[in-house]
Amino acid sequence: MLIEEEGIALRGLFIIDPDGELKYQVVNHNDVGRSVDETLRVLQALQSGGLCAANWRAGDKNL
Repeated sequence: MLIEEEGIALRGLFIIDPDGELKYQVVNHNDVGRSVDETLRVLQALQSGGLCAANWRAGDKNL
């Protein structure tokens, strides 16, 4: 993610399914760190096949 006129690169994460559909995106300002645990939680939620609550964890029931 590039803000070309300012020469700033932001951190972006995109999860795209095998059919090419964008399932999740997040862009972090450079002042904010990223969480590997949250990325894995989101990926597992997307793979669970159901509706997941905000604090859902692998093994929890879907809504």
